[in-house]
Amino acid sequence: MTEKVIEVKHVSKRYGNKTVLNNVSFSVRKGTIHGFIGPNGAGKTTTLSILTRLVLPTHGEAYVDSKSVNRDPSFNQRLGFIPAEPKFPSLSVEDYLLDCGYLRDIPKGEVLRNLYRPRIYLLDEPFNGLDPSFRQDLFNNLKTIRDKGGTILMSTHILSDLQKLADDITMIKRGRIVYSGAKTPDIEKTYEDYFIEKEVARELLQDQVGGVIDRKEIRNLLEDEEQ
Repeated sequence: MTEKVIEVKHVSKRYGNKTVLNNVSFSVRKGTIHGFIGPNGAGKTTTLSILTRLVLPTHGEAYVDSKSVNRDPSFNQRLGFIPAEPKFPSLSVEDYLLDCGYLRDIPKGEVLRNLYRPRIYLLDEPFNGLDPSFRQDLFNNLKTIRDKGGTILMSTHILSDLQKLADDITMIKRGRIVYSGAKTPDIEKTYEDYFIEKEVARELLQDQVGGVIDRKEIRNLLEDEEQ
């Protein structure tokens, strides 16, 4: 059985009366690219923030490399995280990594050895804003990381990213997991069965089409968005 390097178990997150995550559970297998998909506001970024301990869950537990995110500070020594938006845009990459290491009381030598070579990567919408050449470079780099034994959990709202890259997928809608498992050969049918392809695409493209659209139009519009 393949080792699980990320586990989210019955995690909920509330801000006041608003429930952002509702009993979320899924796992990520070692050496795979795991796609995490849902519309904007579904809970993807909150989930990744809990896995990096930037946000604490209201209920439940998350594990990285078999270590509790809430109870074991060493969980993130081999974890790399790329947020959708830079947290400290004025810092250089090296200064940012070193500062993160110092905040965790990791010696500089250990920081340089580990923070530049994580085993587990959390990527929040990594393809947003990339031109085609950089996009292809990132595709190739992610495949290389996986082929060398690395594990990637990648959030995205673009269905074609999953089709090209992911081994497994988890779909989240309004803070609830609606599917988690292997990527099926007929991925469009899987999305349709779980009310994802049509509903996500409609939410993403509502402003462009101005109303209800059928499955063929959804697919064409998603392909156009990628070009």
